[in-house]
Amino acid sequence: MEVLGLRHVFILNPVAGKGKKALALKEQIETYFSAHPELEYRCHETSCWLNAKQIAERECAEGGAVRFYACGGDGTLQEVANGIPFGADHIELAVVPCGSGNDFVRMLGGIERFSNLEEIIEGVAVTVDGIDSDERIWLGYDKWDERTWCSLNIASIGLDAAVGYKMLRYKRWPGVSGSMAYNLAVVDAVCHPIGKAMKIEVILEDNTIITREGKYLMAAAANGRYYGGGYCGAPDALINDGLLDFVLVKKISRFRIPGVLGKYKSGQHDGVDCIEHIRGIGMKITAKKEIVCNVDGQCFDSDEIAFRVKRGAYRLVLPVAVAKENGLYKEETVV
Repeated sequence: MEVLGLRHVFILNPVAGKGKKALALKEQIETYFSAHPELEYRCHETSCWLNAKQIAERECAEGGAVRFYACGGDGTLQEVANGIPFGADHIELAVVPCGSGNDFVRMLGGIERFSNLEEIIEGVAVTVDGIDSDERIWLGYDKWDERTWCSLNIASIGLDAAVGYKMLRYKRWPGVSGSMAYNLAVVDAVCHPIGKAMKIEVILEDNTIITREGKYLMAAAANGRYYGGGYCGAPDALINDGLLDFVLVKKISRFRIPGVLGKYKSGQHDGVDCIEHIRGIGMKITAKKEIVCNVDGQCFDSDEIAFRVKRGAYRLVLPVAVAKENGLYKEETVV
């Protein structure tokens, strides 16, 4: 829907998806806004890591109602999300998938449902949750004094985080797609020691805390459903239910990994004996040694990390048809 007084800000990642798909949008953007001169728009190209976050921060500091368009992959989307304040009604976030994985939009119908730029520009904003990732947030649900690293999709620790870290290297190989890079990274990761001793604490919706201890391959906190180039780690996750889906995978033998991984990729892992699914509002993981953590593709090492849902974190713009198909459309979302 066309909204007067709203500044449309396009952040284009020129290297997303190993091509120039994002930059090719420029002509479409200029054509649309030439036909709608009453609307204000700007285009920015990113030049380095975290530049998308910096651009978003500058635009927000300028004030006024803003709609950001993250034109790139999941990494670009996550950077822009980290550059805007939580819960700001006057700031919206749209996705224009141009990357190699585009996992976040898979649960919303896939990249083809976001292929029409005009439908995105004229879309509706719906309120969705996010994930905050930092050991400090365990101090209490209402303590958000410091902005921590945020995720719209899935954050994790362990084997899949290590795979995500290794995947970055393989994605730079010529001719390697996002899903192929992930598969190569899986093979690489399982050839190294697997399974780490972890203490995992989960806060349920009623604030009860349950604890698990032992050797785990991984633990994930999911707001979305897909990651890693199409792995359906949390098939029942919803982006607006105020909860996260926590997936805990115990250490298993390497011989079982291919079979379990196949079910995990297809989202058919319910009932697999080494996988536990818990729904709640927070999870803290403590390990004796540092383990690779992953927050929507941003990787770092830590021996303690916490993930918590941030309810109503973002105003996410979706094409009207996509919002309706996913049960997110309400008449009051239309301005």
